[in-house]
Amino acid sequence: MDKFLQILLFSGLYAILNTTGAGIIKTELKNQSLSSVADFVLFLFRIKVILAFGIILVSALMMFKALSLGKFSLISPIATGINFCLTIAIGYFFFHDKLTFLHFVGLFFIFAGIFLVSIAEK
Repeated sequence: MDKFLQILLFSGLYAILNTTGAGIIKTELKNQSLSSVADFVLFLFRIKVILAFGIILVSALMMFKALSLGKFSLISPIATGINFCLTIAIGYFFFHDKLTFLHFVGLFFIFAGIFLVSIAEK
């Protein structure tokens, strides 16, 4: 497989797993105030929260693999951009976040940036 496709694959896996873990945690935070240390501790020991941390840990391993394949200046912007785009999509579809025109402008610039960084590296 082409090295750039591997970078996209592992960066994409990083982003998917990272946003999935964060989404699980956000779901568990519904109607939760976390106003005291005891609230935080009890929250951290929920099964779904532990699972989410495990998923986020695996996402970090995917990022390590992506970073092993090329330059930091290529991989980090790609992985971060994909992660950001997925975060917006999950926020919109699962948490009913409102999107404005500026969100779409930002997404366009992220995609444009990923494209420009990737062609600059080839």
